[in-house]
Amino acid sequence: MTLLFVVLSFLVFVSASISIYLRHNNKRKAFAIFKPLTTIIIIAIAILIFYTNGSNYSLVIIIGLIAALIGDVFLISEKYFLQGLSSFLVAHIIFIYAFASIFGFNWNFIPLIALIPIAVFYFKFINKNLGSFKIPVAIYISIIMIMNWQAIGLLLYDSSIIYFALGIGSLLFSFSDAIISYNKFVSKFALAEVLILSTYWMAIYIFAIAGLFI
Repeated sequence: MTLLFVVLSFLVFVSASISIYLRHNNKRKAFAIFKPLTTIIIIAIAILIFYTNGSNYSLVIIIGLIAALIGDVFLISEKYFLQGLSSFLVAHIIFIYAFASIFGFNWNFIPLIALIPIAVFYFKFINKNLGSFKIPVAIYISIIMIMNWQAIGLLLYDSSIIYFALGIGSLLFSFSDAIISYNKFVSKFALAEVLILSTYWMAIYIFAIAGLFI
């Protein structure tokens, strides 16, 4: 298991690096292969971990990652943005369930009180450019905020490094999504795809390997 885990982790790094290079250099056909491939390798890691420890958390994460993979495929083309958004919305709901499956749904509102102003500020920041996407984006921001709440809230039960990592992973996912929306609705910039993809894959890699410890 250890050797295979190391090999798959190395392949994630290689595939992600190639994907980011291809996207940054606008090589769309090759990117369309390596982008989903990177997520597939992370799913393979999650499956390996599940068959090693059989935890409910890992099983739910696998389902969430499959939804994210579908979103990856849709977002290769901008014309399927809404479908991609919907797929990732489903993925975030599943991730919420995964985090809640560890200690139960966290009703401590302290993390949420910190997250709400950030979510509201960002929505207001991009709101005037959203057009027909206002309601879908508002729903999406709300769901990912709940995901952050549940991931960060794990630290209130257990301050172990793995729960700190899950909190960071959830925030990296939010950062990736924030860059996607800024790049699409506000202003495109050169390093957007590098930031989007690197933080996204770091986030779901953390989600997957957390199963080793949960």
